[in-house]
Amino acid sequence: MASIDDQAPATTGTPGPRVALRLVTTYDDTTRRIDLQLRGSQGVVVENGVATPFPTDRLWPVVRELLPPLDLLRTAPTGRPLDGGQAPGPGFVEDCRAMAVLATVVGDDERDEHVAVRTWLTTDDELWRVTPHADGTSDVRSAPAGSVAELLIWDVTAAMEALVRVLETAS
Repeated sequence: MASIDDQAPATTGTPGPRVALRLVTTYDDTTRRIDLQLRGSQGVVVENGVATPFPTDRLWPVVRELLPPLDLLRTAPTGRPLDGGQAPGPGFVEDCRAMAVLATVVGDDERDEHVAVRTWLTTDDELWRVTPHADGTSDVRSAPAGSVAELLIWDVTAAMEALVRVLETAS
């Protein structure tokens, strides 16, 4: 993942350790690529070369607005654990309306570490999570509404903890 520092103006802060996210969505034959960067209490969204700052504590509302306008993707976290889910049935691919891929990365100016990638698909009435396996295959399972928010919070929390370890090691 390319550094957001290369694209965003000085409002993103000084170079150094950070949590970065890349959101790629496809909806209505339009694909968007959006970068987000978190440093302390400030974040920045970069899309099409335009940087927009936001307070880090508003991460989920910001990401929610960037997702395709489908309730299944935009539902607030519910606190329910993810279970195994059901496999999709016939015609699943034709029924998909949107895709969202969210990568969360902890890194600094020299390397990225601790990468988590989540992929979501939606039909009119179901949300699906895609889990890649080491052998190159993927598993597609149904997921409850609110799962996108739940796992975003989970991944960013883990990334922040990893960032603290990076900063402790550097000092």
